[in-house]
Parts: sequence; C-alpha cells; structure tokens
Amino acid sequence: MNPDQLKQMTQWLNQQIMHLNDSIIEAHQANNCGRENQCEGMRDAFLRCLSELNNA
Repeated sequence: MNPDQLKQMTQWLNQQIMHLNDSIIEAHQANNCGRENQCEGMRDAFLRCLSELNNA
C-alpha cells in the first residue's frame, strides 16, 4: 500500500469510527441495545484495523 492509499484508508477508518460513536450514543439514548451492540462491534473492528495500519 502506497503512502497516499494508507492516508486515505486511515482517514476513512477515522470517519467511520466517529460516525459509529455518534450512532452508539443515539442508540443508547433510544434504549436500542441491539443497535448499540452492533455499532460497538463495528467500531471496535475498525479500531483494530486502524491500529494494525498504524503499526505496519
């Protein structure tokens, strides 16, 4: 992966993580535990991907 691709990927992952954090808050406020758990799982997966990219 070239540096531009890496930068684009990390930016996209950060955007997704921010969006999911907002979705988690909204789901929590609406007492929608299923959606909250789903968003938390996706966020955690994106965080692991981001960590792997940063360590490469």
